[in-house]
Amino acid sequence: MPQSEVKREEAATLEKDFRAISTRLRREGRKVLRDFPITPAQFDVLQTLFFHGEKRMSDISRWLGITKSTTTGLVKRLIDAEFVERRRSQKDRRSFIIDLTESGHSLIERVISRRVDYLQSVMTEISPEQVVFFEKTIALLLEVMDRKEEKQ
Repeated sequence: MPQSEVKREEAATLEKDFRAISTRLRREGRKVLRDFPITPAQFDVLQTLFFHGEKRMSDISRWLGITKSTTTGLVKRLIDAEFVERRRSQKDRRSFIIDLTESGHSLIERVISRRVDYLQSVMTEISPEQVVFFEKTIALLLEVMDRKEEKQ
C-alpha cells in the first residue's frame, strides 16, 4: 500500500477533533450515571470488564494505570452496589476474579445506548453519503492502527 505524505499539523488537527468527539460522546453517555451511585473511576472499572472480560485485581490496576489499593477500593464499592462480583480463580485459588453482574452489564449497555442515540441525533445533520464515507474512512484508520499494533 502506498505511503502518503501527511503533515504533522494535519495529524494534530485530526487528533484534536477525535479527542473532542470522544469527550462529547463520553460526557453524553455518563449522563446515565447520574441515576446511579457510581463515580467515573468506578465506571472505568466497569468498562474494562465489559469490553475485556473478567480480570484479576492486578490486571485491572495495570489496565487502568492505577494503584492496587485504589483498585481495591473501587471494586469493593462496586461489589457493595452489586455491579461486580468477586470469586476465587479456578486456575489459582489464591487469587480472585472480578466480573460484571447483570446489573453492571445492563448499566454499560444503557450508557452505550445513550451514546448511540446522541450520535444518531447529531448525524441527522449529515448526508447519508457522508455518513457512509465516515464509516469507511474510520474503519480504514482503525484497520491501519491494528496492523501497526500487530507489528509492535
